[in-house]
Amino acid sequence: MNWAWHQDIKPVPKLILMALADAADDQGICWPSVATIAVKVGVSTRTVRRVMQTLIRRELLSAEQRYRSDGSCSSNRYRLLLEGGDKLSPAPDRSDTTPGHPCQGPPDCSVIPGTTIGTVKEPPLPPEPEKHQPDCGGGELFDLVYPKGLLPAERSQADAMIGALAAPLNQQVLDEWAGIITAGAIRSSTLGCLRALVKRAQEGTFAPERALRVAQARTVQQRVASAHTAVPEPGPVDENNALVRRLMAIGKRVTGDGR
Repeated sequence: MNWAWHQDIKPVPKLILMALADAADDQGICWPSVATIAVKVGVSTRTVRRVMQTLIRRELLSAEQRYRSDGSCSSNRYRLLLEGGDKLSPAPDRSDTTPGHPCQGPPDCSVIPGTTIGTVKEPPLPPEPEKHQPDCGGGELFDLVYPKGLLPAERSQADAMIGALAAPLNQQVLDEWAGIITAGAIRSSTLGCLRALVKRAQEGTFAPERALRVAQARTVQQRVASAHTAVPEPGPVDENNALVRRLMAIGKRVTGDGR
């Protein structure tokens, strides 16, 4: 924990690093889920993934995928890149382990029950963007536009899946998904369609088709909305002003009120 305290990083990354350190063993190894870290620190899962990528880029953290005995994916395995080791608290975990690394500590179920069990794959950390993205604290880095009409549970799962992609690819995938939904071209399930699009994007085979039309339509709507900006109400008329009195007199003569 002392090692995490002394790192020269901003507050939110430091809190996330400390949460990882709190869950790690003496070798700096831990495997909490992204959702667990997000709840402990008080930020979104997207922010946790973005900050973890920053920590990896700064060589403070490494990550690798773990698998359960049945072959399903579990939460990622993280290693804090300690210099000379540090005394950290035992790592919480359940029955899923990596080869040669037994479970340590009590299960981390006080915050999110069942976080590390089940068959839902923990989304991988997003690929490092071409340009360095500034760390802006706990706020969201991008304001993504999702398809309308999603249920809360669908939106939550979609947010987890799209968090694996960097901008602007993430919005392009969402726009393609929205176009497919609008066209009624879903072959299996709505989330299954998004999962397939994200996979293609990760493999480099994604080619936007409907996404371009969806983005253009959104741009037009934004322009129309900005054009209808309300005009502020005029202020009170100063009838004691000489110019105002003269204009009022002219108006009365034109309408005949002054005769």
